[in-house]
Amino acid sequence: MIKNCDVPQGIEDLLCNPPPLWSALGQAIINVSGNSLLAVDRHGVVFLSNSIADEKFGVRVNVLLKDVVPELVAIVDQAIADARCRTINSMQIESKEYRLNINPIKLNAELIGIVCLLEESTELEKVARQMCFFQHLTRELEAIIDSSSDGLFVCDALANVIRVNPASERIHKIKAEELIGKNMVDLIHQGFIDQSAALEAIQKKKTVSLLQEKDNRKIISIGTPVYDNDGSLIRVVVSERDITEIDNLQRKLEEQGSLKDQLQYQLLELQLADLKAHKIIARSPSMIRLLEKTLKVSPVISTVLITGESGVGKGLIANLIHKNSGRAEKPLIRINCGAIPETLIESELFGYEAGAFTGAKTCGKPGSLELADGGSLFLDEIGELPLSAQVKLLRFLEKGQVTRLGGTKVLTIDARILVATHRDLHDMVAKGLFRQDLYYRLNVIPLHVPALRERKECISPLIRYYIDYFAAIAGAKKRVSRSTLDALLSYPYPGNVRELMNICEHAIVMSAGEVIDRLDLPMDVVGRTAETTCFASTWSEDMTLKQILESVEKKVMLQTIQKYKNQTAVAAVLGVSQPTIARRLKKYNIEMVAGFREEADYSVMN
Repeated sequence: MIKNCDVPQGIEDLLCNPPPLWSALGQAIINVSGNSLLAVDRHGVVFLSNSIADEKFGVRVNVLLKDVVPELVAIVDQAIADARCRTINSMQIESKEYRLNINPIKLNAELIGIVCLLEESTELEKVARQMCFFQHLTRELEAIIDSSSDGLFVCDALANVIRVNPASERIHKIKAEELIGKNMVDLIHQGFIDQSAALEAIQKKKTVSLLQEKDNRKIISIGTPVYDNDGSLIRVVVSERDITEIDNLQRKLEEQGSLKDQLQYQLLELQLADLKAHKIIARSPSMIRLLEKTLKVSPVISTVLITGESGVGKGLIANLIHKNSGRAEKPLIRINCGAIPETLIESELFGYEAGAFTGAKTCGKPGSLELADGGSLFLDEIGELPLSAQVKLLRFLEKGQVTRLGGTKVLTIDARILVATHRDLHDMVAKGLFRQDLYYRLNVIPLHVPALRERKECISPLIRYYIDYFAAIAGAKKRVSRSTLDALLSYPYPGNVRELMNICEHAIVMSAGEVIDRLDLPMDVVGRTAETTCFASTWSEDMTLKQILESVEKKVMLQTIQKYKNQTAVAAVLGVSQPTIARRLKKYNIEMVAGFREEADYSVMN
């Protein structure tokens, strides 16, 4: 019998020394059960078992549970820990499947052990569980079919319709009940469809795709045959999609491309005008060396790779190269590889023949390389070029020849290639995102445009140039105060020259008087050099008393608005009426916005 039973003293004598009659009767009772039954104390020692448990697992009193049925140890330990009942519907023990019931034994609310009842699963129970699983799986499949945005027809091996999902009902404007049970041959004769992907999939025994026209709409149908384990055809699944809208969008894109062709030479003139409007100012040694290299490589035909951060003026360097080359009288075609969808980039670069794809122009379309024949092609953001287009560009660089999409005629093109990127192409090559052979073809003459923070000598003349430039556009005469210039010179310009341009334009628009004050600058710029109080600033000697007072008033308005956010609260704090505040806001071009943060709208300048 059990020694050192882990039970209260009151029941220890009964368990360890039961009356002979009670012991024999109790054992007979539990042996009557047709299932394995055993009980363990809190240390995992068996103190009760029936003959079925002994026969199947060798369970006897005083043995450790882990030595006879180790699969139960973890579950029993959990039950001892939380004293909760458990039922496990399916558990594999010695290659057989059992249903397990775990129940704690308590005496005076104290846990003394665990009873385990193992019911061996019958074949009927297994089948019932499998049926439940298949019913659940069927409901899932039905939900997937019905929620699909594509239309789905399911036919049997004879092309009889057995299922139609709601998306197909919407596409064909007919209820599923009117189609189920009908054969695809009959549906064609009735004029419901003009051809059947299901019939062709059955005949060809493979997946087929068809383009159908119905009610002035285009529908693409894909029929997929389904086979059983013996290779016999049992089903055909037809997926449908209405591509009318996609086709219309493709046509609009082609119309825009045609308009772009007509304006190419006009764009050339605008590009040259843009070069004059945004002249290159070089004061730092690094920028002077860059311009010397640029002028040196301009007359040759070698490919040039221009690198640098966004906004540094890589496009201006490309313009300068073309303008000082022997190709200046021919077009400079610009393509931003990151702005054109991947599906259209090849047709934009290499052109296409009539009928090359759905919606293609009947007369075809020349690519940018053809338009640049005799001139230059500037590929901005070359790092965004898809790998498929990289292969064709490499072929052109090697042979100087291109073939339009859908065509067979080889065209010989004389176009100089200039490329630019803000990305690290060498790192992209290492990661497999850019072709190594193309990288070396492009990197014949590398030119790096330094960031604006690396050429501080250029900042002051650039500020004066763009202040005068935008002031002339606004028809006003403007000058920058000393404190404003100090703030502009101390700003790091993460957006480079492009950001400087927009800051200058912002200052021209926001300034009320002739002198541009520090608070006329965007908050990002002011925030880096702001003084701790509104009166800590100094004013230039050339400012009048009226200008100084207006500057102080504007500064007070800005700081109060930043804190209170609405006109009524500001008026109460400053001790004036709300209409007075409204007039001051209008006078100084101050807008009430959440958080009062002035943001510069940086436009693209490459």
